[in-house]
Amino acid sequence: MASESLTFEPQHRLHPLSWLFSLTNYIKNFIVPLAFLVFLGARDDEMWGLVAVVPLLIGALWKQWIYRYGFGPRGLVIRDGLFFRNVRQIDYARIENIDIERGLLHRLLGVAQASIATSTGGKAEASIRVLSLDAVQELREQVFSHRAEKAATGQPAPQAVAPTADEVLLRLPPIELVRFGLIDNRGMLVVAALVGFLAQGGAFELVMRNAASWLDAPLHDFAALGFAMQAAIGVFGLISALIAMRILSVAIAFVTLFDFTLSRHSDDFRVHHGLLTRLALTLRVRRIQSIHQTQTLLHRFFGRVSVRVDLAGDSGVSEEGKQQSQTRTRWLAPICTPDMAQTLIATALPDVDFTASPNWQPLAPRARGRIFRKSVYFGVFFAALTALTLHLVPEAPFRPGMGWIPAVLAVLLPIAWWRAHVFVTNTRWALTDDAVMFRYGWLTRRLIVAPRNRLQSVHFAESPFDRRHRMASVSIDTAGGGAMRDNIHIPFLPEQIARALMVRLYHSEIDRGRVPQALPPA
Repeated sequence: MASESLTFEPQHRLHPLSWLFSLTNYIKNFIVPLAFLVFLGARDDEMWGLVAVVPLLIGALWKQWIYRYGFGPRGLVIRDGLFFRNVRQIDYARIENIDIERGLLHRLLGVAQASIATSTGGKAEASIRVLSLDAVQELREQVFSHRAEKAATGQPAPQAVAPTADEVLLRLPPIELVRFGLIDNRGMLVVAALVGFLAQGGAFELVMRNAASWLDAPLHDFAALGFAMQAAIGVFGLISALIAMRILSVAIAFVTLFDFTLSRHSDDFRVHHGLLTRLALTLRVRRIQSIHQTQTLLHRFFGRVSVRVDLAGDSGVSEEGKQQSQTRTRWLAPICTPDMAQTLIATALPDVDFTASPNWQPLAPRARGRIFRKSVYFGVFFAALTALTLHLVPEAPFRPGMGWIPAVLAVLLPIAWWRAHVFVTNTRWALTDDAVMFRYGWLTRRLIVAPRNRLQSVHFAESPFDRRHRMASVSIDTAGGGAMRDNIHIPFLPEQIARALMVRLYHSEIDRGRVPQALPPA
């Protein structure tokens, strides 16, 4: 078998139009120098700036000519390289996902881009750009049939298997996308990014230089109006801006999540969505590390929740050098009813028994007092800093006196106590035979479910203030967690309960034959 793998020559070619997508990618990477050369050429009435595109075109055509892939005895074999020939073999057993991406040009030409993800996580092991739809289907069937057959018998699989029908678990109609857009409010992020881009480009400086001449007449007319009319116009403008951003959010939801379909293929999930760029993702059930359910105030208004999953390796670095967890959310359901969410979570975590209600445990009895004092100390420090600043700045509108302290405390103490009460009341944790569960938040309520057989490390921590009050915190990480993820962090636990929780999680790791990274304290 080893000798066959070494002598195997891949024969499958890319789609005849793959050079067009490679050229587009090259131009995107070199857009700044190319724009500079084209600008110089246009200024001199010459087209020599466009000559720079010729080497990129040659490279794209050469890549299409050299690139080969094939289905070897042990794995997917890929041969590529412009000057240095590289031959890679990706074992079938290591291939976890084959994600399909189809932009607008892909869909017009009837092609797709396939990304091969392995168990190591992080960026895709290989990206095949581009294949016909039949070739993509053949790639999926060959890879997963080889893997399934080898797992069952240890022998090579036949060259083709009949595809099995997918069971549709969730399909979002347009009205649900409208609700999601109103809840998600990504229009605010787009507007903020646009404002930042304009600020970096110097557009604001241009506006400020010409603002006096542009706004002289409108401001004069506005000042001539009465106070009531000015307030009405201001409120109308604010409401119009909020409505416009919500409409933009709905439009973004339609473009990104159009025809969102979650289906079950064998033991895994498949997700399809997108209007312009169509994505086809595979969520391997055994790669799911934790599930996050989110319910904001608007979610509760519409009677909905959002559910996403963390996959093993998603905290790694993508091909573009960005955190994968920051660039793509692995939705199980962007929006659905709470009952549907429970069904999907139970389906995604088959090793966890959800038939019995979890025994939710509170935080330490004195946690409310600690949170209250921390809020009071911070509020008093901020108020004192503000008062000192007002006394030191000559142009300050007023200088607070001693009577300002009781007024600040009268406002601060109830708010601090209410915040501490809400935090402690809505924070609960539960440990079952199969999973660790953690819920927290008041305006935005979050629930995290992590199977115990997915835990990677458990951390026990005691700050000086924790030791003084005989408390501790326990943090739990999985292979899908990252710096931008909300992992399980249970604060303000009684010390004995925190140690007992740590020991139970530690011994569950030992029972599975894996020693966790953090040992229980003596």
